[in-house]
Amino acid sequence: MGLEPFNFAFVTRNGRSQAPANPIDSTLTTYTPDPAKDLFMNAGDRIRVSTHDTRSGVKVILNDLTTGQSGSMTASGANGYAQIKYDPTGTSCQAIPYNFHPMYSTSSPQTRVIWAAHTYNVAFSDEIGHFEFCHGPNPIPATQFGVDAQGNPITCPAGNVEGRGTDTEPTDGDDNFCFPGSQALLVHVNGCTDTNTGFDGVSYQRVWPDGNTAVHPQPWLFSSPLTGRNYNVNYTRTAFEADLPRIEATDLGGPCDRTTGAGCTRIPITDDGQPAAFYPFFSTLHGNGHGCLWAFGNHLPGGNNLPAVVSHNGRPSYLMRLGHIGASGRAVCVRRRRRCRDVAAGDDGGRVLDWVAGSGRITLLRAGAGGTGRP
Repeated sequence: MGLEPFNFAFVTRNGRSQAPANPIDSTLTTYTPDPAKDLFMNAGDRIRVSTHDTRSGVKVILNDLTTGQSGSMTASGANGYAQIKYDPTGTSCQAIPYNFHPMYSTSSPQTRVIWAAHTYNVAFSDEIGHFEFCHGPNPIPATQFGVDAQGNPITCPAGNVEGRGTDTEPTDGDDNFCFPGSQALLVHVNGCTDTNTGFDGVSYQRVWPDGNTAVHPQPWLFSSPLTGRNYNVNYTRTAFEADLPRIEATDLGGPCDRTTGAGCTRIPITDDGQPAAFYPFFSTLHGNGHGCLWAFGNHLPGGNNLPAVVSHNGRPSYLMRLGHIGASGRAVCVRRRRRCRDVAAGDDGGRVLDWVAGSGRITLLRAGAGGTGRP
């Protein structure tokens, strides 16, 4: 099933999945949006998001305050969620229906899962680095999932180039899981969606929100998570974290020694040996009647650009040592870039999460402090 088997279901209007969510029984319908069943939202809508546990599993509810529509999804066996039976000598895979529940009932800065790439507890995560252009005379075959009939990734054909404008170079080893522009729903360009270990794809260019809406999108705007029985209690601390050392590690062709920290750079190094052209960061914005909101991208008009782990303001960030369970069961040391910030008294955490647009990889906003475990 690969390194990251996952369950997937759209948020639907009636709370029932439109097809099995687990990777064994899923079909193309699982991954195809259905306007008759799924909750569709518009750019700029205000969305209130709540997450809580139920007997059937973790439930997420989205209320669109702009359109008045709502939807939900519960990670339950009834919705096709399942674990994959562990059978290292087996010749087939078996899905075991499962209701997924939170691993912990409370949350603190020390709460984390020791095998994950991040030190998640209550978090907002944006994963960038999964798109690179593929231009040239040689066509990319159309497939459902970016793989051929044998399961091999579709690559950017030899003779084509990656990049855009005057900054192009021959296709390379991370240009995999590619699709032709004819399969795009809105902007018809060829692209590859593998992890961009060369740090030169679109995510690492100055195309992020910066106030110039003629050529760049507006940012996501979202409030701090609230806890408590009535969702009205602020967390006391926020941390910024990026798992750059994992992506820069030697097993992915990078220079980062995750045991000593040597070669782990705050701005990642491209496959040309130069720092990436850009790396997005968090800001805070006030106004629009919504209190204090977080934003993500470039420098924004009226924004307070925070001293996050990866920023362009020269402020320091820190490598954090974590105990990590490897495949052999032994504990190994890994590091993440992390910076904490106390929430000042009177900060307005807000009550809604505002989405506008975007894509993602690596950067994390993480909230922590004693709470009920209800984000």
